[in-house]
Amino acid sequence: MKNIALKPDATFDELLAAARNKFGAIKFEEVKVGDQIFELAQIADMPAYLDKLVNKARGGKKIDLPLWAKIWPSSLVLGFYALKFKAAEGAKFLEVGTDGGLCGMIAASRGHEVVLADTDDDALLFARLNVSRNKLEDKVGMRKVDFAETDLEEKFNYILGCEILHRDDVAEALPGFIAKHLEESKESEVLLAMDKKRGGKKFFEQTKDSYRLMKQEVPFAGNAGEGKSIVSLVRMGVK
Repeated sequence: MKNIALKPDATFDELLAAARNKFGAIKFEEVKVGDQIFELAQIADMPAYLDKLVNKARGGKKIDLPLWAKIWPSSLVLGFYALKFKAAEGAKFLEVGTDGGLCGMIAASRGHEVVLADTDDDALLFARLNVSRNKLEDKVGMRKVDFAETDLEEKFNYILGCEILHRDDVAEALPGFIAKHLEESKESEVLLAMDKKRGGKKFFEQTKDSYRLMKQEVPFAGNAGEGKSIVSLVRMGVK
C-alpha cells in the first residue's frame, strides 16, 4: 500500500516517521476550539520545505504547494460550528478535503463516526497522524478519493468541507460526489466554510436547484500581522 495513512494498523510512530522522511522535522501545534484542545501536526521548517519545492520547479517538475498543512481560519470557524452543532444521534460524518482533519476530529470527539477523505496522499498522512495523536482512531476512517470517480458505497448524514472550492476541477466534480454520498433526508446537510474571496461560484450554480442554502459571514481576526478575514459559513440542506 503506497500511502501508510490508509494502512489500518499503522502506528503513530510509523506515521510520524513517514512524515519526517518527506518533510523533515514535524511539530505539533495546540489548537483550541471552544473548550477542546487538539494537537495538529505541522511542518516545523516550512520555508526550508518550500525552498526544496522551488528547486524542483526549476528542474521543470510540477509541484503542489502543501495548502493542506495550514490551519485555515475557515477550519476553525467550521470546527467551532461542528462543536455546537446538534447532529442526530448516531449520525455519520464525511469530511472532504481534510486540511488536517480538524472538523472531522471534532465530530468524532462528540461520539460520531467519521470518514476523512482527500485526493492528496500527504494530506491524508497528516490527517491520519493527527487522528492518532488525538486518540480518535476508533471513530475515524480514512479514504483516498477522486471526486469525479470514487463511490464510497455508503451515505452520510453530514458532509463537511473547508476551502475545497478554489480548484475548478473540484468545484465541478463535487456536486455529483455529494449527491452520491449524502443521505436523502430533510435532516441531512452539507456544511462548508471558505474565505469570502473564494466564493465557489461554479459549485453553487450547479447545486442551487437541489439544495436549500443558508450563508453566514463570520469575521475572523488572525494572529498578529495576519489581519482580519471574512469566512463564509454555508449550510446546504436537501430540498
